[in-house]
Amino acid sequence: MTSGRQDPGIARAQGEYQLLALDMDGTLLNSDKIITPGVHEAIRVYMRRGGRVSIASGRFPASVWLHARAAEMNAPLIALNGAVILDEATGELKAGAPLPPEHVRELLRFADEHGAYIQLYGYNKLYVRELNETNARWPLANVVVSPGKELNEQNYAEQLGMIEVVAVGDLQRFVSGSFLPAPPIYKATIIGPSPELIQKWMGQLGGGPDEVSSKPQAAPALTLTRTGRHRFDVNAYGVSKRSALESLCRELHIAPSEVAAVGDYDNDADMLAWAGLGVAMGNAEPHIQRLAKEVTSSNEEDGVARVIHNFLL
Repeated sequence: MTSGRQDPGIARAQGEYQLLALDMDGTLLNSDKIITPGVHEAIRVYMRRGGRVSIASGRFPASVWLHARAAEMNAPLIALNGAVILDEATGELKAGAPLPPEHVRELLRFADEHGAYIQLYGYNKLYVRELNETNARWPLANVVVSPGKELNEQNYAEQLGMIEVVAVGDLQRFVSGSFLPAPPIYKATIIGPSPELIQKWMGQLGGGPDEVSSKPQAAPALTLTRTGRHRFDVNAYGVSKRSALESLCRELHIAPSEVAAVGDYDNDADMLAWAGLGVAMGNAEPHIQRLAKEVTSSNEEDGVARVIHNFLL
């Protein structure tokens, strides 16, 4: 590990972590969006010794399931920032916490008033006003990448069939169910032209990064989480990777102290602070590293494998 903050309590707890929860982008995956052989083998060894491994990601359920299947993970999976828990064997929905429809409508009004781009996430469906450069290739960004295999629609057709971008025209009419019953919306993403504007919009909606809003403003009772310099995600109030992990641990009869969680960005903050062992990646922002109990090497240096070898075996 690269951290100089060795916690004696953590050192004594080696071998006591029953569940490993992994963020995907910037954590499980390297910059080429692959699970390296070293990380894959470490996960396999940990599971052979009785450990359970899950993904906790903001990505689509299908993307989470495909990557978990490639690594042969053995615990229910978390997608869309904790809004859904899915079966690790089938990829089917086990539990979901969608945004209340009235809050989705408020978000759409906010986006229209401020000239923001917004997209809505169903279960493996991305609902947009119209197809454009921002969303048309979204499914391709969610496949399990094979080294040496060019990332194009032809090479990954089978996986691409599991995620659909749906242009619905008027999003307000769509979520209001004017023609057909509106599907559950588990997450919304708002994208803007600058980090400063993203920060301002989050403040107007009632919170900054990693803050939960319950103020009676444009869209009350939301969880707002920055997920990039030009974007933030919106989930229902109280929904997060931590809340999903708490539910998962109740199902598996695992205590929070027996959970190791690894991540690198703002939507990982609450699960890192909650887990018995919260580890920030070496490529994580400084404020994420400060709240974690440990800091490992980067996703280019098999940081997840180091966590497993140093603390879980």
